[in-house]
Amino acid sequence: MKRFLLLLICATILLSAVVLAATDKQRVIYLTFDDGPTHNTPAILDALKKYNAKATFFVLNSRITENPDLLKRIIAEGHSVGLHGSSHDVNVIYSTASKPLEEMNETNENLYNTVGFKTKLIRTPYGSYPYMNLEQYKILKAANYNLWDWTVDPRDGVGAPAISTMLNRIKGDLKGNENPIVLLHDKKSTVNNLDAILSYFVSEGYSFGLIEEAMDPVNFMELYGPARKK
Repeated sequence: MKRFLLLLICATILLSAVVLAATDKQRVIYLTFDDGPTHNTPAILDALKKYNAKATFFVLNSRITENPDLLKRIIAEGHSVGLHGSSHDVNVIYSTASKPLEEMNETNENLYNTVGFKTKLIRTPYGSYPYMNLEQYKILKAANYNLWDWTVDPRDGVGAPAISTMLNRIKGDLKGNENPIVLLHDKKSTVNNLDAILSYFVSEGYSFGLIEEAMDPVNFMELYGPARKK
């Protein structure tokens, strides 16, 4: 009887460990920040450090040039970096078949000249679909770029929404979301709400993951666009 109880306790502990491991695996969230680095970046980095959170920064070419020290701080503090192009204008970056690749290559060269490495991670302005066409997407893929969009959008890039509005949008997007990739922006109104956002994720049991080059990208072109896998 004692042996049976001991085996039962061990099995329960093992099952609990498996369940916790599975839960932990499912509760990873990926924070991303577009359009930096700017004078707002230090406050973003301070907030991330407070919550021991990591994030991926999709940086603009001109802002690498303007704020090289901030880019270096992003990297030094263990965050990952992706490319966001040069123009940030849908009428420019999507104007020709080769233009998205040209902008990413230009930004990647600037990244290399500033910090000594290049990256395969990219995010095109305003998302890959419906703005990008299939030919542009295939050209980027052929150049070995990994294109990332998002699955959680508090729409902080439009105006300055209240934190209650942002949290409601976040909660709605998180329902049934197996790949929570959060779109945020390097701007003052986002900084003002970031502590509350990070606190909410922690309260929900999320840990913060980095988008890395070895990961399979999540983007609108493959989720909803002509590159969608049947």
